[in-house]
Amino acid sequence: MAKDKNLEDQMQIMKPRELSDDECIALLSSARYGRLGLSREDQPYVVPMSFVYHEGKIYLHSRGMGRKVQYAAENPRICFQVDHLEKGKWTSVNAFGRAELSDDIEAKQRMFDVFTRKGLGGHGGKSFQRQDLERMDMTIWEIVIDELTGREGVW
Repeated sequence: MAKDKNLEDQMQIMKPRELSDDECIALLSSARYGRLGLSREDQPYVVPMSFVYHEGKIYLHSRGMGRKVQYAAENPRICFQVDHLEKGKWTSVNAFGRAELSDDIEAKQRMFDVFTRKGLGGHGGKSFQRQDLERMDMTIWEIVIDELTGREGVW
């Protein structure tokens, strides 16, 4: 009987628990890298990206046109996943929403302002002037989050 109780206690410890919205936001706010999940014509595509979470949105940037931009242009519904692993404990958050893509100067300025406020600066910590941003071949992603889910557990 004691063995059964011990096993039951261990299983309870291993059972993942749901995160609150505040806990999900805390992980999004502290993480710097995540995975962007896209889908087009029944073909999934996942790519790691640096990002910043700010006021309910996830900000990303990519160079001009490429596979991920093509996927998002055809299907703006995305999933963005972040996680944290430490000493046998894992925490994971999925943000579901839609990607708004832009290459205009205002979007570039918003994105770089958010990155700078979070202490990330531009590429390699550089700061850019407006005229620099105007010349950059860059797509800005503003992901509007519709749903957040998160879990944590041990392994």
